[in-house]
Formats: sequence, C-alpha cells, structure tokens
Amino acid sequence: MASPIETLMKHVADQLSIIPLEIFCDGMVQQQQEVDVNVAGSYERRTLEMESCLIPGLQVIISIPFAGEPGLWELRPSTSSMNPPSGNINGNYLHITIEQPLDIPLERIKEELDGNLNGIQCELSYQRQQITVFNNSLPTLIRSAIDSRKERLAKVDQFTKLLNIPLRHDPKAPALRPLPVHKRIITPLPPVPKAGFKEWTIDDAEYENILTIIRHEGRTFEATPQTFAVHDEEELRNIIVAHLNGHYRGDASGETFRRVGKTDIRIEAENRAAFVAECKLWKGPKSIDESVDQLLSYLTWRDCKTAIVIFNKDVAGFSDILAKTKPTIEAHPKYLKMVQTTEQGEWKATFHSQDDDARLVHIHFFTFNLFVASKKTD
Repeated sequence: MASPIETLMKHVADQLSIIPLEIFCDGMVQQQQEVDVNVAGSYERRTLEMESCLIPGLQVIISIPFAGEPGLWELRPSTSSMNPPSGNINGNYLHITIEQPLDIPLERIKEELDGNLNGIQCELSYQRQQITVFNNSLPTLIRSAIDSRKERLAKVDQFTKLLNIPLRHDPKAPALRPLPVHKRIITPLPPVPKAGFKEWTIDDAEYENILTIIRHEGRTFEATPQTFAVHDEEELRNIIVAHLNGHYRGDASGETFRRVGKTDIRIEAENRAAFVAECKLWKGPKSIDESVDQLLSYLTWRDCKTAIVIFNKDVAGFSDILAKTKPTIEAHPKYLKMVQTTEQGEWKATFHSQDDDARLVHIHFFTFNLFVASKKTD
C-alpha cells in the first residue's frame, strides 16, 4: 500500500517477464575427434539389412553461447518446423554434435551446421514473437492484480478500524527478508514508511481546479505584461495567492493558501503540505532544477500535488525557453515519468520524493511570458 503503482508494476514485471533466447554465433567454438560411425541402414552403402556397420569417421561438437531463459529450449513455439533442429544444453552453451564418415567430403559438415543454425534461428524467431505478445500483456494484467489486491487490503483495513481491536503478531512468523536476486535484477520495493501509511491528499478534481485558477491568472499576466512585469517573484506570488483564496476558504484563518518563504504557496495541515506551488523568475534551466530540488526537500504527504510557476521577464526568445524546459525536467535524477497535457507551455511530471521513494510528488510546470521589449525614447 505504501509503494507507488509504477514501482509495484516494475517489481512484478521484472519477475514475470520472459527473456527470449539469443544465440551468439560469433562466439562459437568447436572440438573434434576421430570416431567409428555406424552407417548401418544406408541404401547407398548397401547396408540396409545390417544392424551395425562401423567405419572411420569424424565427430565435431560445436558449442554456441546463448542468453535468455534456458527452460525455453524445452518449449516448442505454436508455429514450428515439422523437423526442428536439435542439440544439447550444458550451462550457457548449446552443443550441436555432427558425425560423418571420413570418406564423405568434409564440406558436408559445414553444410549440416549451417542448416542447423538456420533452423534454430527460425525456431527462436517464432518463439520470440509469442514471448513479445506475453510480455506486452503483462502491464495490464499486473495493474489489474495490484488494483484488486489494494482493494482487498483497503477492506481489511476498514474492518480493523471498525472493530478498533489491535491485531496480534504471530511470534512464529518469519522475519522479512529482501527478495533474492537470481538471474535478473528485480526492482526492489521502497521500505514501508516508519510512521505508517496514510494516503491523505487533495483529490484530483480539486488539484485540476487549482491549476485552472493559476493558469487563468498567468494568462491574464501575459495579456497585459506591462502591468505585471514590474512585480518581483514575491509580488507575483501574492497576486496568485489572493486569487486562489478568493475561491477557497479555510476553517480557521479564512485563508486556505498560505504564503511561506519568499515565493512559496501552500495548503498545510498537521505540519505537512498537501499542495505546494513555487514561483520563480526564469534565469535559465537552473531555475527549474532549483525549484524541483526545493519542492522535493519539503516534508510532504505521500501523494503531494504541486506546481512550479516560471515567469519570463528578461528573455526575448520565449520559444527557446519552451524548448529547454521539457529536457531539463526529464534530466532530473528524481524524475519518474511525464504525464500528457494538452496545454501549451505546460508540463506535468511525477517525481520521487528526495528522501523516500515511496512518496510521489506530482509537479505541474507553468511557463508564462511577461517579457516587454524596451521602448526607445526620441
């Protein structure tokens, strides 16, 4: 319950996804020895009626390294040759053994090997197609399973709270241990928060409404930049706060949105922030990095919803600012994913909290252009 859905999905997918087989022919090695080859049953040699007819021959064993799930060699794809190639598996090598009488041109060994390799590559191609379909279906299956599991856990939690009876721990229960890593790296789940799990947050509808109010205010600034460009960060912040508090009223102070620090806007409860907005003047990409770092350093609830409002007052080429914003966001070390938005000059992204990967911080980025070209006097 304390882990982000994306982390849970990747953790499970890392365990369930199938790694297809791949052979590396450039790493082949071979060993050979003289053996007696049984040619009994050969029409050409007139040995059809014979049970055994040994003649001098050559045995060649070609060892080919491979990667992928070794158990896949035992599984035949739904589409397959009527006479599939064969070999032996030992460790991470596929071994193909070819025996041939010495009175037959040795080029036949190369022809047989090439035929085997072509057949193997064909079978692996069929198998890889099925594996791709399976792996692509995993996200939907995993998300459905996680949603069902969370729903069941939520019901159990509600029942526990209803009874108000503490659960008793079983002293015989084994201690929790990290999951072992065998053939692949499994994305670990973040640790359960020490203070327990509480999913308190403003809901998505209210978050979008707050963003709409900020968007309307910022576009008002852009419509009359001569009026608002004279203000500094703190003054622009105060105008937005006043507008937000015209829509939301707090129970005690009458103000839901508080002014904290120089450019910070917050909704707070129990000494934690459920919504934070940071206002910055554009001073290059570092303006975004500094704002993100500042937001992530706050003590937040697990699912904190935030905004960063960038005002450009000094750069004439606003399109250059827009081009730099998205790559700067995605380059941040705590960046998780980008969420699609249709608004121009806006980006919505999800980040891990600075000190707790179980906490997600949703940041909506606004960029507003308040640049006013200076007028020359006569």
